[in-house]
Amino acid sequence: MARQGYKSSIINVEWFNVTYKSVAMAVGGVLLLLLGAGLYWYYFHSYGPREAAGEAIQNAERALIKTRTLDSTEKIDRSRESAEVALGEAHSAFSFHNYETAEIAAIRSLNLSQQALSLAVDDGTALQLVRIVRLEGDVRVKRAGEFAWEAADRRQELRVGDQVKTASSGSAELIYMDGTVTRIEPGSLLEIRDLFEDPVTKVRRVRERLSWGEVTSSTREPQVNGSYHEVSAGRVSARAVDAGEIRVAFDRQQKTSVIDVFKGTVEVETPDRREALEEGERIRANASGQLGAKELLPGIPRLVSPSDERVFVHQDPRQLTLSLNWEEVPGAREYKLMIADQILFTNPIYDAIRKGTSAEIQGVDAGDYYWRVAAVSPGNVQGSFSAPRRFRVSSQVIRDRADTTPPEIRVTEFVQVGPMLIINGMTEPGANLWIDNEKIDVSEDGSFYSVVRLREEGVNEVRFVAQDNAGNEATTTRSTFVEQW
Repeated sequence: MARQGYKSSIINVEWFNVTYKSVAMAVGGVLLLLLGAGLYWYYFHSYGPREAAGEAIQNAERALIKTRTLDSTEKIDRSRESAEVALGEAHSAFSFHNYETAEIAAIRSLNLSQQALSLAVDDGTALQLVRIVRLEGDVRVKRAGEFAWEAADRRQELRVGDQVKTASSGSAELIYMDGTVTRIEPGSLLEIRDLFEDPVTKVRRVRERLSWGEVTSSTREPQVNGSYHEVSAGRVSARAVDAGEIRVAFDRQQKTSVIDVFKGTVEVETPDRREALEEGERIRANASGQLGAKELLPGIPRLVSPSDERVFVHQDPRQLTLSLNWEEVPGAREYKLMIADQILFTNPIYDAIRKGTSAEIQGVDAGDYYWRVAAVSPGNVQGSFSAPRRFRVSSQVIRDRADTTPPEIRVTEFVQVGPMLIINGMTEPGANLWIDNEKIDVSEDGSFYSVVRLREEGVNEVRFVAQDNAGNEATTTRSTFVEQW
């Protein structure tokens, strides 16, 4: 497997070596197998995103309980109700194993509860908080009015005037009071310029300043018209007024800016010109702030296989060969493929341009891996990355060999409405499920529900794949027909 900055999965390798030396010599191979299976279950079900989401939900619940002791006012009630809604979203996402979504929703709930608590003492401080939700590598923070840079801390609270700097080996994600999540890419410097809410109209404005590097901001639908989230760089600013996703990059040597809109609508403004950018458009600004012509971004590749959360079990993982596949994007010249062992892709183990729509990799250690793909146009314009998928590589040594029964796949409802399918069914509780290579949420009782868009006219073969925690896999296929419209 081609590599850039390759890192082995230290947690898995060191854990097994330590367990073998300390346990096998004492109680033999049988106990080692049982312990290994137990730790394997704990690692994949209790560590990482699940644990972080659970902790965030607990913090949000404690804060919400405190708000229920407050006297009722219009502002406090609004913040408390919004916190309850966000916490409900977190619980729902957690029950469907969407742990990263659950963590973000829980942190948003916590922010809203703290806003209510702040309103009770009329200091408004909770409105001015920004939280760090993810960190990878070397990330530094400089407080407003201070000169020293300090190491960033996960869930650290930031305020107006604070700056966040990432090294070439660092990246971070921030969540704002308006629900926006901003990802700061490696080699960037971002300043929090403004956090404001009008006490009468409830209009909110959030402004960030990118001194150099690159950020991507995912904004939420504002609750009040007139609210916005703005990112400025050089002599240009990009203002999102609805739900969307924008990328802003600034070259500090050339003093040039690039604004990409992946979702929604963005108002781009310079000292002498204003432009509205729609989804799938890019615009550049030179050092003096002059805007160029709009450019079209290539589409986003659809990842095909392996399915999200797929587990590959092999006695010697480094001998395993995996194939990554994605759909062709019309007009794309090539594709950028990234593979990493962390969700922010700060230090990828693979980062290269591919001409085709597939890649074979081998020689990876046991562990969790993320992958994503972006299309590149003939004009060398790179579009948005696909949503990342995760796969796991495991060793037979820690697999539960006692479980050799594939999980059941029972489709109880298969209703077609035009090009759409409504599907209900049951599988083994805790199993991973994919329909046409798309990961489907499975409830705690094993039930699942999905609406699938059929991809072509004529006969469509809808493939179901279920995989349990022991690596056993089951597949089934249903056929349906789409008439020409």
